[in-house]
Amino acid sequence: MDKMKLIVFTTAGLLLVVGLILSWAVYQQKDVAEQVGHLKSFTDENFEKEVVQASMKLPVLIDFYAEWCFPCKMLDPVLAEVAAEFKDQAVIGKLDTDKNLIARRFGVSKIPALFLIKDGEIKNAFYGVVPKETIVRALNEFGS
Repeated sequence: MDKMKLIVFTTAGLLLVVGLILSWAVYQQKDVAEQVGHLKSFTDENFEKEVVQASMKLPVLIDFYAEWCFPCKMLDPVLAEVAAEFKDQAVIGKLDTDKNLIARRFGVSKIPALFLIKDGEIKNAFYGVVPKETIVRALNEFGS
């Protein structure tokens, strides 16, 4: 009988922990989804208007990424936070390197790659997963 109680309590505890983890994950996903609304999607077709022309008024941060790239996914919540904070001070968006050829124009050979564009020129570039503070400092430096 004692063995049966141990199995029941262990199973109940395990289910409770799994439930808490799943609840937390859903909550986090909802929070990120709300922030992602401030991120733009750049493509070959809209690049001239959404990046080059927009950079004449505000700094533009481009995240060159791919769907299969795990470090790129790690950067998503950081970019979503920065985009929400700088929504009226900078344009922040993502460009899928697998679907758009414009990345070749910039010589992007590793991802994630973040390029900061201002006045139609590259002002700064970061590769890999960078801390939020680094991105914020660069955006503040170039006019946001």
